[in-house]
Amino acid sequence: MSMRAYSAAAFLAVACIATGCDRTETSSAKITSSSPAGTSTVPSSDAAKQRDDALVRVVHAVPSGTTFDLFAGDLLLFDALGFKTVTPYRAVDGKRYAFALRPAGMTQAKPLSSNTEDLKDGNFYTAIAMPGDGHGPLLRVVNDHLDAPADGKARLRVVHAGTDAGIVDVRAAGAPNVLFDDIEYQTVSDYKDVAPMNGQIEVVGAAAAAPIDATTTAHLEAGRFYTLVIVANAAAPTKVDAFLIEDKLSP
Repeated sequence: MSMRAYSAAAFLAVACIATGCDRTETSSAKITSSSPAGTSTVPSSDAAKQRDDALVRVVHAVPSGTTFDLFAGDLLLFDALGFKTVTPYRAVDGKRYAFALRPAGMTQAKPLSSNTEDLKDGNFYTAIAMPGDGHGPLLRVVNDHLDAPADGKARLRVVHAGTDAGIVDVRAAGAPNVLFDDIEYQTVSDYKDVAPMNGQIEVVGAAAAAPIDATTTAHLEAGRFYTLVIVANAAAPTKVDAFLIEDKLSP
């Protein structure tokens, strides 16, 4: 082996050690998800991939009082979804789907919102029904990249579905620095590694004069994944509510 080839092989080995082992570890782990709606556990990414399955769940973040059904093509995936519902993951064939939100029980109704997504075997996805720009909902489907965070870190992302809240910042209560800044309405952020914490997370208006505020209790543990969902507060239109979804890897 030439010195150049040896160097390239050594580099690839180091890269595998730095990233591949973490990926192998996460892909073979079961996923336990917890939210105010309950707790559920599903098989690992590897197990789903062996069955040619992807896994999908739904978050209902539209404070309209309307319950929804979610379809993937002609398949009814989830029914009678109410505000702040977080479903367990469900296995579906890994392929391209035309997702559609319809009023609950109205299987032939025109979709209130739709989105076409290509689901990959072994991947996890969250479909988010959030307020749209008009009177109907907006359907977003995002890939839940459950790759291991850095050592000693948790991983956090933000879903901003707070109607009329404008741009917000997210921070640990009392902390001088923000965890996320300038999060725009209808944004689903990428995951970000953050320090573990046990306390309150605050959502505040990015503008100094903005009266938006909400807090939620947060126990963020190293190695786990968290989604902070910001939704409208029906009782106080100038404010928002927030809740957390936790995803935990387990053998």
